[in-house]
Amino acid sequence: MKRRFPKLARWLAGVYLVWSLFVFFGSLWGSSHEWWPLFVYPIIWPLSRFFEMVGSHMTPSPISFAMYDYLAGAFYIVAGTIWVWCLGRVFSILATRIFPLRHEHTTA
Repeated sequence: MKRRFPKLARWLAGVYLVWSLFVFFGSLWGSSHEWWPLFVYPIIWPLSRFFEMVGSHMTPSPISFAMYDYLAGAFYIVAGTIWVWCLGRVFSILATRIFPLRHEHTTA
């Protein structure tokens, strides 16, 4: 079955992947690195909310904060990219079902 937007999932996931890598690594060497999740949190909201609920039970120490930061980075980048890809697939499928492709038959 042909979809209306066959490459939408790849494009959205690619844009999110570049954005999340830019935000995470772009703020890594500054004092503003603690704010990086705010730039990707709303994009993958259900997943990020779940991660924040699970991560709120960690004890605050310098080692656990660094480990939590790297774990959060991996989660937001990898799981977020997969989540955005899935949303792109769903939007593509819904657009095809709501607005089906026309099959114009030409007679020769």
